[in-house]
Amino acid sequence: MRILLGFCLFFFSMVGQSVGDNYSNMGNNQLPLSAGPKSASVQIELQDLSATAEDIYDLAKVSKWRKIRKKLEKLKKAEKDIKLLRNEENGFFSQRLRNKIEDLEQAISAKNRKDTMRFANNITLLEVAMIGELKPRVPTNVMLLDYCGRELEILSEEKDIDKLSSLVVRMHLIWQNLIPQLGNKGDTEDIKRFSEIMKRLERAKTPEEYNHLAKQVLDEVDTIEKVFKKNTK
Repeated sequence: MRILLGFCLFFFSMVGQSVGDNYSNMGNNQLPLSAGPKSASVQIELQDLSATAEDIYDLAKVSKWRKIRKKLEKLKKAEKDIKLLRNEENGFFSQRLRNKIEDLEQAISAKNRKDTMRFANNITLLEVAMIGELKPRVPTNVMLLDYCGRELEILSEEKDIDKLSSLVVRMHLIWQNLIPQLGNKGDTEDIKRFSEIMKRLERAKTPEEYNHLAKQVLDEVDTIEKVFKKNTK
């Protein structure tokens, strides 16, 4: 769990978000989501939260502000439901989620496209950290790559080559951890395809190249998700 949190903390710091200000003071009892009778309900709510945040991200790309407003209300309701299910008001992740939704709402009110995309994507990263202990069917490494694909799009628009290069290094580590999980599924085709995408990312030099490959990452992650969502024998 702490390895997963470490990845999440790094990504927030990389994009200028201080999610880890008080992390060193967290006790083990503050790690997210112990298994229990409500864990299945919490997992469903977290998945809905992330899906809604992704919808907001996609709508922000094309500046569909009226639709984004409706999605924001759904996101706020999901945050309240998760807080009630977890029976906590001021836990570490509940505070971070509430703060990120407030940041997102301000960006939406200002019709700030880029900030809306970034804050929505950051919420999906928090969901990864919160859901990890519940052992979801789709591995958290897949979710992290999905986050990274969107972050590639954001950073390529900003033409920030240094951050793009750093992100690719982290993606490589995530991908290496995911390969054995795909191998256990016998999915050699997706291993080949995504490995090739990673090679191209490592060779990328321009924002345009990164942006083009970001779309390939997101498409391939969608395919990989389906592999894990299939019923296991």
